[in-house]
Amino acid sequence: MNETWMNMEAVQTNPDTSPPDRSSSGLAFSSVSAGGAVQTDAVDPGEQSAQQRKPAQEERPPVIILNLFYTGLGIAHNLRGYGLRVIGLSADRQAHGRFSRFCEARHSPNSQENPAELKNYLLGLAGELQGAIIFPTRDADVLFLDHYREELEQHFRLSIPPRDCLLKVVDKGRLVETAVGASVPVPRTLVVTTREDIVRVGDAVGYPCVVKPVRSADWRGGENWDKVGGRKAFLVQNVVELETEYAQIASVTPEMLIQEWIPGRPDQIVILGGYVGEEGEPLAYFTARKLIQSPEDFGTGCIVESVDLPELLEPTIRLWRALKYRGMAEVEYKRDARTDESKLIEINTRHWDWHRLGMASGVNVSWAAYCDLAGISISKKNPPTLPAKWIAEDATLLYLLRGVYHREVRLRSLKKDLSGRRLYGIFAWSDPLPFIYNLFGVFLPGIFRQVWSKLRAG
Repeated sequence: MNETWMNMEAVQTNPDTSPPDRSSSGLAFSSVSAGGAVQTDAVDPGEQSAQQRKPAQEERPPVIILNLFYTGLGIAHNLRGYGLRVIGLSADRQAHGRFSRFCEARHSPNSQENPAELKNYLLGLAGELQGAIIFPTRDADVLFLDHYREELEQHFRLSIPPRDCLLKVVDKGRLVETAVGASVPVPRTLVVTTREDIVRVGDAVGYPCVVKPVRSADWRGGENWDKVGGRKAFLVQNVVELETEYAQIASVTPEMLIQEWIPGRPDQIVILGGYVGEEGEPLAYFTARKLIQSPEDFGTGCIVESVDLPELLEPTIRLWRALKYRGMAEVEYKRDARTDESKLIEINTRHWDWHRLGMASGVNVSWAAYCDLAGISISKKNPPTLPAKWIAEDATLLYLLRGVYHREVRLRSLKKDLSGRRLYGIFAWSDPLPFIYNLFGVFLPGIFRQVWSKLRAG
């Protein structure tokens, strides 16, 4: 395992071994040697040097990361070695990224529970961090930045799409309409606004079908998450189930998005992730597929594999252009074996948990975003996506333990999913404290409490 991880670490930008100014884009390209190690190569040596075109390091704007779990820690790792000041804000004192040596961790209000307080906190930092680039890591962070866009943009650069574009993406119904207009395949979809609309679902969508919020924030605000059963989406088999679920969810919001269920395991979920510049052109991107997610039908990725999926690029660019998109984007599709199409599921308008997987192919989406927001010119490069795997080590271990307990996990299949070159959500040889803290301060105590609770319950 150590040799595999060391190979992956070679891809990272290290100030001691791979200065960021070695290429015009700051993005290293990778090739694989006969021994399996990733080699980084300088790009376009004939171009004007990056040092000539970049601001002096002391003039580069600092970075503020909102929240320090997988995503935020990954951003800090991606930006190491560029001479940047990186500040990580977290309302959760158990966030493992607080212990990273690649960012200054500070306690701050929560964007979802205390947005006004966080706005005032950031404005209080403006004198110290004027012009800083703010990277959100959760949907609530994106909505927070958009809500206070006018005030915050006077002092900071916000890594979120333009408002008109953002509103089309946040509203899943409008996103589907835009995708249809751009000839991007989508599941059959119906927006239900009243109980009477349910009778249309059978003909318009069919059963079984998937129920989602029209806007994710509708189900997550205040006590709503508990009222919807702590689910970001769920499957219903027939009209009786749908009527029952609607009666419960209508107390939160009468709007629901009903979509065709596309059968298939998590490995049929494919993604193009990257940073989008002007005219809907990606400045950096890679493709991947999920191998394991938890919960299996509507969960988050525990193990994700980078694979070359060139067929995703053209429809994704069409969609970006139709949206007038600019910013970070994770575009998720699911393969439908019945029609041989990859159908759009959603777009995340921020960094996502496993964005660092791109580093295995020399794709640093964080640096591309930083350069675009800081006004640093970079060349668009399209390196091939190389095979590697991102593993959320704590979530994967929980998945394994639950699967063994319920006799649902096939160990041979899991061993295959874990094989090959690997990056981890928390662990890094160059930054071990987040992993150590999470293991002994969060994960193991959590397991002990669950076991003790079951023993006491008899």
